Amino acid sequence: MRGPAESLARALAKQLLALEEGPVRAGAAARALAVEAPEVLAGALSALARRADAEARVVLAAVGQALLDPCLALPYDALAELYSAAAAQGLTEVTALLVAPPPRRLYQEPRDKADARLAQLTLGHKKALARARRDPDLLARLAAEGTPTVVRELLQNPQLTEELVVRIAARRPCRPETLRCVAESRRWRTRPAVARALARNPYAEPAVATKLLPFLGSADLGELAVDNALHGLVRALAARLVRQREDEAWGGK
Repeated sequence: MRGPAESLARALAKQLLALEEGPVRAGAAARALAVEAPEVLAGALSALARRADAEARVVLAAVGQALLDPCLALPYDALAELYSAAAAQGLTEVTALLVAPPPRRLYQEPRDKADARLAQLTLGHKKALARARRDPDLLARLAAEGTPTVVRELLQNPQLTEELVVRIAARRPCRPETLRCVAESRRWRTRPAVARALARNPYAEPAVATKLLPFLGSADLGELAVDNALHGLVRALAARLVRQREDEAWGGK
């Protein structure tokens, strides 16, 4: 199976990298998930997850978007067959992409608002400010409040910095929906520092965190594998990816 799986991994990379990032690429990834033979597709996704290069990250980002985007509506039967094929081959790095347990820590709405000024504004006003304002202090305060619909607008503001996005991704406690907004952002989701902060956040849904692990280096994965604050699925997948990369590194010598 390794030969066909490796060939499919290369073909997927070539196909998806030629397409525009966003809905077009994610749609192509969704079609591949729906029509390719599940046994070969499971092996191909495993091969991509073991790689640490930029091309594999782009492909897995498209696969992750296809799995997260409800508009693509992947057939349940296709996903079930892919899960079964991956489980039969012991490919935890693939089955982890297809399950959606709750976050390790559950978010609870705070009883008081930390920012009295923002509390006086309507949601529409906050969204407008998030889209257009250049005031770094105001953007930071909107980010700290963490309302998902506001953060979604904020992530499109050209004045937003990676440092602030990392702060959003690392914030604890944080609404899982807010962290999902960051993970779905075309501009930010493949930035290593952002992916690292999201994966380390126990308030992130495992379905989000596991799709980011292939973007990380082995040192980061090793830390995640022993972080008891994280969901067991995230820790197990991080440990498996570390072992696979080590095995392949030794095998290539």
